[in-house]
Amino acid sequence: MAPKKEKDEEEGKEGKEGEELTADAGKKKKKLMIFAGAGVLLLLLGIGVPLMLMGGKGAEGDAEMAEESVPEVVYKRAKLDTFIVNLSNPKRFLKVTMLLEYDPALLPAEGAGEGGGHGGGGGGSGGAAKVDPTALPPQMKDKEPQLRDAVIQVLSSKRAEDLLTAQGKQSLKEELIEAINTALDFPEAAVVGVFFTEFIIQ
Repeated sequence: MAPKKEKDEEEGKEGKEGEELTADAGKKKKKLMIFAGAGVLLLLLGIGVPLMLMGGKGAEGDAEMAEESVPEVVYKRAKLDTFIVNLSNPKRFLKVTMLLEYDPALLPAEGAGEGGGHGGGGGGSGGAAKVDPTALPPQMKDKEPQLRDAVIQVLSSKRAEDLLTAQGKQSLKEELIEAINTALDFPEAAVVGVFFTEFIIQ
């Protein structure tokens, strides 16, 4: 029995050593798997994050490029003198002051088609003349009689009831823009908006 006992002990030792080897190998495999997983995760992050950032910037970059390629339009405004007109219904009138919003890039060049320049006058205070930022540009000032006539024609064709609602005022603005651009007769419609700064119906 001694040999069997020794044999069992040897098998037990081998079993323990085998288990220890298997446990060590299992721990090593586990560590290897953790490190491999961490490596794959770092690799994915290393590739994914820049792609996401570039992808996000690419979309923003495309939008920025589109914005840069289309120049931003800077509209200017010009104030018209006050209009007092009889409305189409009897004994009613409208007093209105308005600003025209226009695209200066669509105005014809100053002095286009006109003769030579006018001589400058001396005199004055010696300082630079103040320019009203809401004054009509020269191209519109030259056609101010036609512009005012067009506005008066549109305003006097309206009834008080038509102008009392927000929708009526909006419709009037659209009609005025069309009439003003027609009266100015520029190659392109420069006036893009009308703003009422005073609007009284009596």
